[in-house]
Amino acid sequence: MARKASRTMPRLTLQDYLTTRDYLAELWIERDGLGFSALPGHAQRDLHDYFAPSVSMTVREATLHRQEMTNAFPTLPQKAGRTVAALRAHLEGRPSQMVDRRREKISGTFDSAGKTYTIRVEPERRPHVDTYRLARALVSLSKSDVDGKLLAKARKQRERRERNS
Repeated sequence: MARKASRTMPRLTLQDYLTTRDYLAELWIERDGLGFSALPGHAQRDLHDYFAPSVSMTVREATLHRQEMTNAFPTLPQKAGRTVAALRAHLEGRPSQMVDRRREKISGTFDSAGKTYTIRVEPERRPHVDTYRLARALVSLSKSDVDGKLLAKARKQRERRERNS
């Protein structure tokens, strides 16, 4: 009786995991998150959760982190692996279904002065709140609200929520 060939993906070895983690850390830390923003938010989160490229770890710590994440979320290694493949394809200029679908969804076109423009906003998901950037955004917002309209609108929304709850 003939055996069917297995179609399972090869398992990621520890060395492959560490090499991929180093690659992602270089992109995240030394190249300011190059390519991450082209990925959907859930895919960026998968990379941060599984590989933790923004966290400095020893080999032992990274190995332990990998085990803990795999035990807690058994499908995470496969999802993160697919995301790494999509990120590499994007950075190498090859087609990537994950990136291409996302770009279609977040791109918009508009006409101005007889010309058509396409704009795209690609958010970069950070694993932790950047309090410095958040503070800068809040200060900028408060400076731009010199007439108090935004603050008044926020107060109305809060009052409406309180009445409805």
